[in-house]
Amino acid sequence: MRFSGTITLQYDTPFAPYRAREYGQALKWLTDSGFDGAEVCISSYEDVDVRKVRKDLDERGLGCSTISTGQSRLLEGISLLHTGGELKKAQERMKQHIDAAVILGSKVTLGLLRGLGEPGKEEEQKQTLARNLEPVITYAQDRRVTIILEAINRYETSLFNSADDAMSFVEKELANAGCMGILWDIFHANIEDARFDEAIERMGRRLCHVHVADSNRMFPGYGHIDFERIVEKLGNAGFQEYMSFECMNLPTVESVRREAGLFVRKMRGVAQG
Repeated sequence: MRFSGTITLQYDTPFAPYRAREYGQALKWLTDSGFDGAEVCISSYEDVDVRKVRKDLDERGLGCSTISTGQSRLLEGISLLHTGGELKKAQERMKQHIDAAVILGSKVTLGLLRGLGEPGKEEEQKQTLARNLEPVITYAQDRRVTIILEAINRYETSLFNSADDAMSFVEKELANAGCMGILWDIFHANIEDARFDEAIERMGRRLCHVHVADSNRMFPGYGHIDFERIVEKLGNAGFQEYMSFECMNLPTVESVRREAGLFVRKMRGVAQG
């Protein structure tokens, strides 16, 4: 089991404890805190030198767990549920993320960039999304890159709220899903998955990435989630991928920066038995 923290390259995000202009400090924080890698937020590629990012990570002995892709949905309003030019732009952006993942040795997250969906139209929109994903999946498979579909709670999207929802889509709706995995976010799961052990079992080998945040989306330990028990269950299930911090900078950004290393060491100890 490995651990990563979120850093951002272009635009600030409440899930990264350093601003985009503090990129160097963010890398130092990852190293000093004992992380194995970075979860990298990239919106677009106009001003991003991916090979330099890889070099920066390599120099510090860090990997890249996944590319976080949701910023372009929020900033540009594009998604894979759109039509026409906006759909084409979203598909091309996903392909750019896949190209970057080849260089970084990472996965690519599919969260809000898939589209928010509309209540009452879920089945129709799942079919639309499956169709619009086909060229992206083919592109990813040809480059041996894994796309990880994130289950997001019902208050943020109508599509794929639980682990079972995400798994059902991958298994039943996608004709060519060999490169598809699941991103399980513990904050969202606390709302949607009644039993964490059953969710972990349901995802099985498709579980490729875990987001760490407490029940109130604060830093672990400021809510009521038992992370030790989750790590034990993940370990028992044979999970060897990244657990990555995607919590809000709460209760304070200073506490997140200060306590991250302690949490990583504690969970690493649990994972190692």
